[in-house]
Amino acid sequence: MNAMNPAPQAPYATILQYWRQPHPAFTSGQDARSSENALLVLMYGSLEKAARFGWLNAGRTLIDKTYLRILWATQGLESAGTSFDELAARLDSFIRTELKPRWDDLDKLEHEERHQLTLHLVEQMQTQVFQSSERLHCTTWLLFFLCPQLPVFPYAITRRASSDYRAWHPECRQRLINLIPRFCNKTPASCHGSAQEQQAVTRLLAQGDWWPRRMLAQQMRNAVA
Repeated sequence: MNAMNPAPQAPYATILQYWRQPHPAFTSGQDARSSENALLVLMYGSLEKAARFGWLNAGRTLIDKTYLRILWATQGLESAGTSFDELAARLDSFIRTELKPRWDDLDKLEHEERHQLTLHLVEQMQTQVFQSSERLHCTTWLLFFLCPQLPVFPYAITRRASSDYRAWHPECRQRLINLIPRFCNKTPASCHGSAQEQQAVTRLLAQGDWWPRRMLAQQMRNAVA
């Protein structure tokens, strides 16, 4: 990094620490599942596994309520407006209604199709899971970890000028253009989970733009803090 332009290094080092290490906001940093690497395995990985086994989960919700607790604690999300038990149940219905029919085709979508589907899913998650348009921060962070294949941009909680994701999305999309060349070749490897899970997440990061979007989310969060 050029010493005259050190700004990108600070958020990069911060996110790399979040990626690798347990988060102090959940069980005082003692739970390995609270690293963002682990959280991506728990959220996205659970859906990948479910897809391989016919979306069967022995009567349990596809995303465990504990995973939701970890996400809320580590990302500083506001109240979901309901219990985590109820949230997990609503999310399960959303996944089976909106994601299950599309899951195998997400990687085949054209560029603009991905963006349009993202807008649709954000709105549907607000309606079906949170039953409110006032929890855009929760909605976008949850979808960000569930569907890293899609261009979801986490909403900055302290930005109160607009809660319209259709306005937020193109703004972030334009900002991302400047970040991708700087960070797309700095994606970390996965070190959490089974060998298969590590390979899947490492490949996901290398082939997509989840990592630059995570960098952008941190920059936006810092800018409005």
